[in-house]
Amino acid sequence: MINIARIFLVSLLTSILPVNFATAKAADEAMGADLWGEALAAKAFHHEQVKNDDMMIVIDYSRHSSEPRFFLVDMNTMQTESFLVSHGRNSDLDHDGIADAFSNVSGSKMTSLGTYVTAETYYGKHGLSLRLDGLDKENSRARERAIVIHGADYVTPTRTKMGRSWGCPALERAVAERLIPEIANGVLIYVRGDAPNQQFASAGKSRGSR
Repeated sequence: MINIARIFLVSLLTSILPVNFATAKAADEAMGADLWGEALAAKAFHHEQVKNDDMMIVIDYSRHSSEPRFFLVDMNTMQTESFLVSHGRNSDLDHDGIADAFSNVSGSKMTSLGTYVTAETYYGKHGLSLRLDGLDKENSRARERAIVIHGADYVTPTRTKMGRSWGCPALERAVAERLIPEIANGVLIYVRGDAPNQQFASAGKSRGSR
């Protein structure tokens, strides 16, 4: 009876807790050891810009947009939550759910790869939003391009592929409302496309991944 009660309790908790909490994984398990190693190497390289070391974000644009590919890592426990996220309209011209082109050019409506740090919040046409500052040559125009984290109705698990932004990593509205206050002001974001960033790939492997 005790075992049956325990199984019932675990099942009940799993059903009522948020899915991302119930299925939280270690960082390297959630995103893969190679990508996590790259992200840690990028973090070490840009450590002076990191003001909030309790969290870190990795976005894997090699994955289809229907997959959770926005990884929020608790740097104290290394537990990871994953969420849906959009990519830029012109990064996916055939709208097949795969981002295969990237740009740092103003007006390109493409996603930019590279390392970012979160900045201040504001309320705009998409509601609560979070400005990003690009730290690499691939994303140095992020602020002037208004590449920000915001919520969007076209990001939802009911879609077989997410809608496309003008280059912003847009989240589900409820997720954005919850996460933006937590990740503002100095959290590092590492964004990779369909190929490793050679600047950090070798460094990540040499220093080891967790």
